[in-house]
Amino acid sequence: MKLFSQFRKKLIRQYMQLTCLIVFILITLIYAFIGSLVYNNFISQAHMLAMEEIEELNYIVNENNVPLDLPPDNSSSQKYLTRIFYYMYDKDNRLIKMSNKIDWSRAAIASMAAQDTLQDGQSKIHMVFTDRNDFRFFVISRESIWTNGQYSGKVYAGFDISHNLMFLGRLLLWLILLLICTLFMINKAANFMANKAMRPIIESFEKQILFAANASHELRTPLSVLLSGLDVLKDDTDNKLSRFSQEILADMTGEILKMKALISNMLLLARCDSSAVSFQKSKLPTTTILENTAARFKTIAADKDITLTVSNNTTELYAYANYNHVEQILSILLDNAIKYTPKNGKISLQAYTSNDAVIISVTNTGAGIPAKDLPYVFERFYRSTAVQKHEGSGLGLSIAKALAEKNNGAISVQSEENKQTTFTLYLLQKD
Repeated sequence: MKLFSQFRKKLIRQYMQLTCLIVFILITLIYAFIGSLVYNNFISQAHMLAMEEIEELNYIVNENNVPLDLPPDNSSSQKYLTRIFYYMYDKDNRLIKMSNKIDWSRAAIASMAAQDTLQDGQSKIHMVFTDRNDFRFFVISRESIWTNGQYSGKVYAGFDISHNLMFLGRLLLWLILLLICTLFMINKAANFMANKAMRPIIESFEKQILFAANASHELRTPLSVLLSGLDVLKDDTDNKLSRFSQEILADMTGEILKMKALISNMLLLARCDSSAVSFQKSKLPTTTILENTAARFKTIAADKDITLTVSNNTTELYAYANYNHVEQILSILLDNAIKYTPKNGKISLQAYTSNDAVIISVTNTGAGIPAKDLPYVFERFYRSTAVQKHEGSGLGLSIAKALAEKNNGAISVQSEENKQTTFTLYLLQKD
């Protein structure tokens, strides 16, 4: 059923949105936490490296001697030395010692040292676009040495963190893939949960539809018997009824006819709600149907001095729908229009195409529909307080909407109070 299908989709969408938001926040927090730990570790290590080198610079300044670097004692030390760098400057900003085997970083570090952009104790991560058309990263820290309150020199030290950031990039990729897989599993879980939640509701609704259909069907026969009995009483010439009795019979006949119409409408709605009911759709000449339906109501409109006009099209417009359904929808809309149009009012009908749809509008002048009632006009048994003085059951527009949706169409309403009301029917040109 379309109603439950839409509700089911809404449940799935809300469940997925909430769950995805929670998962996204969790993944973001996890990645931010790991990234923060890695960043703080980079800064801490760069600062420690700079502090180690500042001790060597202090020795050089005090002893006025530049010690030789000893060769690494093992392969791990050699690998470590290829990833780090340091630059030592005296108080006159002359480079007195350096070590940097990271060739792509030298120009950037020299530029930073020349511009002297880093403050004492400051560390930062710097990005370099290399000749190989890729991005590399290093972390650098600066420390200065002071002797008896006099500036004696500075050290820039740091190391290559490209591989570490590549790990973070791969981690982000894996987290995104995890999020996609989670979304897929959430969708499956949402479908399962929605189906499980909707099953008792659908079963209950189907039982109500079956009850309404059976009750409506069973009530039609006794009402027909009552109506036949009243007709016999009215035609009984041997026992002439008093005027009062005749009025009672007339009232009873009218009420039974109203009851039959109400039961027929309820049965029709029950059939519309049931997905088991099938009907034939075909290519329909909507302009011709519109003119024929309007012709049936012109006499009724004329009795109320209402002008009923149909805007003629030069070409026939075709829609793909059920003939009886379209005719019944138009009859309901025209009947309502005549009922709520005051004397000397106007009703206009128009058919035109837009994109892949045939659009039929029924406009009538009059009091219009209050804005607060517009969202409810298609609900069953709903009647605005402004129109309760008119006869009706409140099922007509519900039937029109149900029949339109059965034909993959739609119906809408627009109204201006004390001016006019327009009901618009949308039908597909193709199946």
